[in-house]
Amino acid sequence: MPESFISLLPEDEQSSIQTCRSQHYSWGKILIRNEQEIDQLQELLADLLEKHNYRSLRHCAIDYHSNLNHIKNRIQRLRLDMICEGEGCSPAGSTFCRESRLGLFTSIETHYRTLADEFNQIKAGCYQFLSVVVTLNLL
Repeated sequence: MPESFISLLPEDEQSSIQTCRSQHYSWGKILIRNEQEIDQLQELLADLLEKHNYRSLRHCAIDYHSNLNHIKNRIQRLRLDMICEGEGCSPAGSTFCRESRLGLFTSIETHYRTLADEFNQIKAGCYQFLSVVVTLNLL
């Protein structure tokens, strides 16, 4: 039975590749969860826009929807630029994590933290706006 490529690598490189794989997997899941949360908020805002024509409500809903869309685009860009996904990232892929952009998984946290802070601010405001809308029985 042939050995996997990992067992043929020096031990320090094996652990580096395993760490890289697990980090990319974890970050990929985190980013997808954020995108899903943005999608849910945008659906609520779209429902509000569809049901009501009040100028002040529409203005706020459109602003939040636009801001969430901007954050989602930046999250997707981060995922495309820095996260390895798909078949090329499987454990059998011998070049996985050797590309310079994928080996820099430690810098993902810095980029993500900035996005997460901005997203959390927008999300908090959006939830507050939606709670007022629900309190007024408009949604």
